[in-house]
Amino acid sequence: MPVMKSFTRAQWGAAARRLDALPEKPAHEHRVNVRDAMKSMQSQIIDAQRKGYTQEEIVQQIAQDGVEISAGTLRYAMQRAAREEKAVQAERHVATNIAMTSSRGKKDNQAKQSHSRHARAGLQQKGDGGTTGPERTEVRGFLGFPITPDTENL
Repeated sequence: MPVMKSFTRAQWGAAARRLDALPEKPAHEHRVNVRDAMKSMQSQIIDAQRKGYTQEEIVQQIAQDGVEISAGTLRYAMQRAAREEKAVQAERHVATNIAMTSSRGKKDNQAKQSHSRHARAGLQQKGDGGTTGPERTEVRGFLGFPITPDTENL
């Protein structure tokens, strides 16, 4: 069974102070993983493909600057970057729709309230204290089969 490591608060405090004291690294020395680089270079790679270059040729061009990746890595990173971009666009679309529907929410609530009033108005009192309503519409289940309420054994 593995032993859980623990350290004193003084050790953690000293480590935090050491990290706070680190000088800023120049931007050109920052490490960037392939996926993040593909996000920022996606338009240049797509433009190169539109110019007729294959992924293998693009990889060779990139390798001349010291970035050695395979064509499969490039393909995967581009697909992932495209999926993430679509997800971001979908989130924006949903946020826009939510904002638009919230402004219409008051009107929709008023319409629902008047609809429910009309539905209640269609009910009539029976002689035995129950209520009857207008003709019921057929309800269908998940697979399209009609569902009838069990009213005989009430």
